[in-house]
Amino acid sequence: MYDDLKFDLCCGARALFRAGLSAGIAGHLSIKVDKNTMIANRFGPSFGTVTPEDILTLDLDGKIIDGEGYVNDTIRLHGVIHKVNPDVTAVAHTHPPTVVTFSSLRMVPEVYDQESCFLAGDVAIVEEDYSGLASEEERVMPVAEALGRHAAIIMPNHGAITRAENIQLAVIRMIGLEGMVQRHLSVVAAGRVTGITPIPITRDIALATKKELNALGAIHLVWGDLVAKLRRSDPELFAGREQAASVAS
Repeated sequence: MYDDLKFDLCCGARALFRAGLSAGIAGHLSIKVDKNTMIANRFGPSFGTVTPEDILTLDLDGKIIDGEGYVNDTIRLHGVIHKVNPDVTAVAHTHPPTVVTFSSLRMVPEVYDQESCFLAGDVAIVEEDYSGLASEEERVMPVAEALGRHAAIIMPNHGAITRAENIQLAVIRMIGLEGMVQRHLSVVAAGRVTGITPIPITRDIALATKKELNALGAIHLVWGDLVAKLRRSDPELFAGREQAASVAS
């Protein structure tokens, strides 16, 4: 079951890996498939090697319903998020290197370029100190609640979480968040070197530009481009899918 969603989840994981936004075997992607059920990658394979066979069907407490593999306690982060936010379909959690660096500053990045406008008003930081793995509900709840108000959350000294109505957009938001933070740091550094105070895009203009970008309907084009790149860089992922389709037919 859920073959297409599992494949999309694998493509999302591979895209994050290819963009350099994963760390070792850390991170999970999840898709809520019904009221009490989600699919997510098992603990073990990295984002760079995950295949549909590594995607498990779980209840929202993290108990395995279908599939083989081990799921660590941090998968409960996704279950709690889906419970607290029943309208959230897809969640991406990983450790983008620049975001992790920036998270120690306890700041929300400014909007300094057109691409960052895509996340205008959507980014927040959990105002809590790092307290260990996000495996206990009391540690997870502030993140889950924040995702009810924002689409991208920076977790201090940890990483980031994005949510969306599908895994494609959740992944694109994660990639966009890393780019937004990179731009913020490079602009601030340039300002420090030159002695010139950087000028961010105003909130009103950033939000207006965000509407214009969304009106282009380009998300499916961006996702299609990511998948086209993966077809070249990760041909075995597609070979497995095509072989399965051939057998099914």
